[in-house]
Amino acid sequence: MRRDESVARREGIGTEGEEITREMAEVSARAAADMFGKDVTIIDLRELVSYADYFVVASAETDRQTRRVAEEVIDRMIEAGHRPRSKRVDEGSAWISIDFLDVVVHVFTDEARDYYRLESLWRSAPQERWEA
Repeated sequence: MRRDESVARREGIGTEGEEITREMAEVSARAAADMFGKDVTIIDLRELVSYADYFVVASAETDRQTRRVAEEVIDRMIEAGHRPRSKRVDEGSAWISIDFLDVVVHVFTDEARDYYRLESLWRSAPQERWEA
């Protein structure tokens, strides 16, 4: 999020940037769900942190499936005009995070998701289960 958007948000003024980041979160969530990502959740961080507007969290049963979900998210985001700034792959691909600046996508194996519990860590943030 750019600085002028941050100021506008604090002053209660909606911005085009907020609509774009929400759309980015939805594109990511839809891509994860379409590739059989499980329990896809959008976490709204806009009122809590300055480094991201949304986390999108999904899980899959195996390392291979987490990679496939992550690839689908990247492909769909690129189609929508959003390139990842970085991608972090945990050894064995139990946790993949893809940073699109204001939206960060986390794809876990079921076991890793239970261990890291991002939804619990950010329980004070509004959370929404993505329904395809």
